[in-house]
Amino acid sequence: MLTWESQVRLASNTALTKKLAFITFLIIVLCPAIMVMSQEHKVVPGSDADSLLRFKDTLANASVISSWDPSTAPCKRKSSNWFGVLCFAGHVWGLQLEGMGLTGKLDLEPLTPIKDLRTLSFMNNNFDGAMPSVKKLVSLKSLYLSNNRFTGEISADAFDGMHHLKKLLLANNAFRGKVPSSLASLPLLLEVRLNGNQFQGAIPDFKQKDLKLASFENNDLEGPIPESLRNMDPGSFAGNKDLCDPPLSSCSKYILNILKNSGNKDLCDPPLSSCSGDSWFFLDPPPSSTEKKNKSSSFYTIAILLIVIGVILVIISLVKCLSAYPSAGQDRTYKFSYDQPADTERAAESVTSYTTRRVTVQDQDKLLFLQEDIQRFDLQDLLRASAEVLGSGCFGASYKAGISSGKTVVVKRYKHMNNVGRDEFHEHIRRLGKLSHPNLLPLVAYYYRREEKLLIAEFMPNRSLASHLH
Repeated sequence: MLTWESQVRLASNTALTKKLAFITFLIIVLCPAIMVMSQEHKVVPGSDADSLLRFKDTLANASVISSWDPSTAPCKRKSSNWFGVLCFAGHVWGLQLEGMGLTGKLDLEPLTPIKDLRTLSFMNNNFDGAMPSVKKLVSLKSLYLSNNRFTGEISADAFDGMHHLKKLLLANNAFRGKVPSSLASLPLLLEVRLNGNQFQGAIPDFKQKDLKLASFENNDLEGPIPESLRNMDPGSFAGNKDLCDPPLSSCSKYILNILKNSGNKDLCDPPLSSCSGDSWFFLDPPPSSTEKKNKSSSFYTIAILLIVIGVILVIISLVKCLSAYPSAGQDRTYKFSYDQPADTERAAESVTSYTTRRVTVQDQDKLLFLQEDIQRFDLQDLLRASAEVLGSGCFGASYKAGISSGKTVVVKRYKHMNNVGRDEFHEHIRRLGKLSHPNLLPLVAYYYRREEKLLIAEFMPNRSLASHLH
């Protein structure tokens, strides 16, 4: 029989044994968890952390994101351990590094392994160089690069395959060239901001039905605004002097402004004619060698210039002589309408096939024909015509224009006749229209406004004197 002391000693040993067993149990259970936790902070090649650290190495001043420490995981469930990293369910789904003074070239290639990446924002920094390649970030939904110093052209296929992209902000950089055509094919695009750059040419036809905002102001864009964008706010197109059609004014009202522009690239392709070798003839032609006053001009160039000047002087003299002796019975009294405001084009009186007729205000944007037996076409047909520059002289330039109906004409644009009065101009053109000679190209039609005059004649296929001499 155990004594009282033995019983106490036995109970004490039993309690100690139970404590040791419990401690052993805790060690066995908690050690794997501790090991797992320690492994979470180890950077695994190809992981989100590895991709972010490789991206950090490409930055010129990476010290501003010193919290990107490989000893800690970038994400902890929905919260982030690294500054600027957006997390969800323990995975990286975005970067928001705005207004941090980041500089240098932006290389997004290291981020391509991050499968859950949905948004990138580097706005209000000092990144420069070309547009970073983003085509491999196929899951990206939003890309914000506004207010940096990016330059250069963006390739037409820069956004091919980015079928999830909804928002693209490239505003206030120095991008130039054409607006990337691949933007127009992004099916989910809701917002695109390209304002404050140097984009040129025509705006692509955006087909997205859900596109809510498209901003193109303060660029060098030109031509008609696509019909798919005509419900946008007019302010979205401000600062582009050669854009027209709704929501801005109609292109037909800007024909004279287009005529006077210089230094722009050729405008063509739908809704205009094809760009295959043709020039938009309502733009100024490139300066000729005579306009540049090139001292090394060849003898033939000087000879051609003298011939052209001589021909023009002869024509002017002939017109003045004919004007001094009106035909018998010809009524030289013309009435003009001055009831329109001074800043609008007034009604004019002109001649069709040697007879006078009243030209109303509604006719002011129409071509006036001098021949009855000629195939008619209107000013819009001429606007949409494919054309090429034939040459330029003292008074203006000549263009070969192909009308959609198949007819080819020559358009002579006069830029230095703004001092000629309306009645004097109409009288001269009427008399020129009556001239007939085997070596004289007859006038077909003309277009008159105070700032611009166009003469249209039949096209002769035997080329010009310059082409034979050279």
